[in-house]
Amino acid sequence: MSDKIWRVGIIGAGSIVQWSHYPNFAHAIESTEIAAICDVQKERVEQFARQHGIPQAYTDYEAMLGKEDLDIVVVAVPNAFHKPMSLAALKAGAHVLCEKPVALTLADAQEMFAVAAENQRVLTVGTHYRWSASMRASRNAVDEGFFGEIYHIRSVYTRRAGIPGFGSWFTRHELAGGGCGLDIGVHALDKALYLMDYPEPATVSGVTSSRLGAQGVGLGGWGIDRQALAQGGQFDVEDLAYGLVRFKNGSSLILQSTWAMHLPDQQLMEIYGTEGGAIVHYDALELYRDLHGAPVTIDVELTPAFPRAQPVNSALEQTKDLIRHLEGDADADVVSGTQAMVGIAILEGLYQSAAQGQEVAL
Repeated sequence: MSDKIWRVGIIGAGSIVQWSHYPNFAHAIESTEIAAICDVQKERVEQFARQHGIPQAYTDYEAMLGKEDLDIVVVAVPNAFHKPMSLAALKAGAHVLCEKPVALTLADAQEMFAVAAENQRVLTVGTHYRWSASMRASRNAVDEGFFGEIYHIRSVYTRRAGIPGFGSWFTRHELAGGGCGLDIGVHALDKALYLMDYPEPATVSGVTSSRLGAQGVGLGGWGIDRQALAQGGQFDVEDLAYGLVRFKNGSSLILQSTWAMHLPDQQLMEIYGTEGGAIVHYDALELYRDLHGAPVTIDVELTPAFPRAQPVNSALEQTKDLIRHLEGDADADVVSGTQAMVGIAILEGLYQSAAQGQEVAL
C-alpha cells in the first residue's frame, strides 16, 4: 500500500459529481483528496467548493489543468466534451476517469486511448454497474463455468418515466450525441459484454424512436424544467434504442433501453448458456440449470457485505479499484480501452443501422 495522496480534479459539478464522484474521492477513500473543481456555471461551482471545502474552483478547465498539479481528473460533463477535456487532462499528466460514453465515435475513442498510452496514463470509463454485487456474483459464475458457453444475452435497462431533464443537455443532440442509448443503454451494454468477455462484433441491427419524449411524456421526477417544457424545450434525441448484435464467435446480444414507455421499469439481464442460465437484477441473482435430469432454480443469497436492502455502491467500488490499480495492484479491475471500444463500436453501429433502416457490418 502506497502512502501517496492522490490529488483529484473534477470537471463538472452536476448531479453525478454531487452524489457519486465527490463523496467517493473526498470521504470514502483515504488516499485521495479533491484539490480543485471546475464548472462553467460560476455561481454553482464556487458554492459547491465553499460548501465542501474544496480549495480551488475554476470555470476554465484548461486553467485548472495548467495551475493545479493533479494526479487524477474526473470528466463529468456533457458527452460532446468528453474527448477534448480528457485529452487535455491526459496531456497535462493526469490519469482520467471519464463518464460514459467515453466518446461519441469509435475513431474518437481510439484517439483518446492512444494519447493515454503515449503519455503512460490510465484512461478509464464510468461504466460502474459491473461492480454491483449481482454482477460480481455473475462474473464468478462465468469464471467457474456455471453457464458453459454463453451464446446469447438480453440486457434491459428501461424506464417508464425517466427522461433526465427535458431541455437539458441530455435531450439536446448537439451536446449528448444521442439519448437513452448513450445514457442508460451504455450500462446495459457494458454489463452484457463484461460477462461475455467482450467478443468481437460482426453486425448490428438497431432501431430508435422519440415518440414520447418529444411530446413531453415520460419526464417523471428527473429534473423537469417546466419553463423549458412550456416553451417547447428541445428534445431531438431518442427515448428508445433497441439493438441486435451478432458476434464473430457466433453469440448474440439483444439490447433494450428506454427513457419513456407505457410499461414498468426494468433493469435486468437474461443469460443463455449451454450449461445454465441466469436472470441478473441490480441487487439479486437467479441461476437456472438442470441437476440430476431436473430443472433447478437457485436464488443466490448475495454476501452479507452486500445485503439486498442496501446494494453495494458500484461507483465507489469502481473508484477503489482504480486507485488500487494505480498503486500497482494487478488484480484490481478497471475498464480498459479495448473493452470500452467494443461498446462504442456497437453503439455507433446501432445508430447507423437505425438511420439507414438496415443491418450494418462492423
